[in-house]
Amino acid sequence: MAASEVHMPHVMTVRGPISPSGLGPTMTHEHIFLDSRHAWSPSPEILDSEAGDRPFEVRLAGISRWNQSAYRQNLVQSPDDDYELICEEVGEYVRAGGGTIVELTTIGLNPAPEALARLSADLDVHIVAGTGFYVQALHPPWVEGMSASDLTEFLRREVTEGMGGTTIRPGIIGEIGTSETLFDVEERVLRASARVAVETDTAINVHCHPPALEVVLRILDILEEEGQPLDRTSLSHLDEITDLDYHRAVLERGPLVGFDSFGQDGYFEPTWKSKSDQAKLETMLALAEEGFEDQLIMAQDMHKKHYLLRYGGFGYNHVLTRVVPRMRLTYGVGDRLIDKLLVTNPARLLTRKHDAA
Repeated sequence: MAASEVHMPHVMTVRGPISPSGLGPTMTHEHIFLDSRHAWSPSPEILDSEAGDRPFEVRLAGISRWNQSAYRQNLVQSPDDDYELICEEVGEYVRAGGGTIVELTTIGLNPAPEALARLSADLDVHIVAGTGFYVQALHPPWVEGMSASDLTEFLRREVTEGMGGTTIRPGIIGEIGTSETLFDVEERVLRASARVAVETDTAINVHCHPPALEVVLRILDILEEEGQPLDRTSLSHLDEITDLDYHRAVLERGPLVGFDSFGQDGYFEPTWKSKSDQAKLETMLALAEEGFEDQLIMAQDMHKKHYLLRYGGFGYNHVLTRVVPRMRLTYGVGDRLIDKLLVTNPARLLTRKHDAA
């Protein structure tokens, strides 16, 4: 799609606008390049600080499922040091038939838009980048003092001019970070995100802390107060909840819900373990059976080295090469529903009817 045609319905990718019909199978919540080493939190019963800073290797992957932040080098996928590795890993997704990746590395996780554009060109895969701010604990110090108006202006420039001083424009606002308790600055970021989303016809993704249902519902309240259509909003990580009443309470409000951590089996904290793929899949299919099939999307939320194939993880191709075949063979899911989850619903979320400029 030529630059002169961006007034037409389109999806904004890191290489420019494309027709929504060109997305193909889409993972709606992934990370490709990021750096969260500042969140390193070694576990004293496992290792000492010197061991926690060692080069990452396969033998450390099991311990990393026990404590995801135990090894500093597990928390970075560098566009400089790891480019060839990531090219190989994302290449497996492309070879499996993947068409698009929604890459949601926002401020606090050190986004790398230029590297995304390079990778998109090298692999000929569509990448939709997100902009915004991650959770309060990882905000740069300057964010705390910004008003909602300041944050709105910042995000407006990101969406209309380019991310981080580049000319690469995002196709979604998010993942916007929220915590177990919604901090004041996180609420300001949500309000700013909604204002810019409404102005620019851009979708929003919110990183949720799933056990806190009252906070998830408050997030939806805030977005609605600012005029954001909830059907242009996706909520991530709710696949860690298998309570159907919980999901009904959220889905009846109208947002898309991400079953977006397939392939993860680690502990988020000592007493909160990720649900199994089977539990996630059966919850998702039960919700589809209840009539929510237009509000469900899928991904893996790749964001640590131990998730990569190189280090014994399931990789970016897990949903396409393992989860979808299991859906067909074990649960009898047909092409119509699979197409909705992987193609139609993501395209509807990401499609903008006019240019953001």
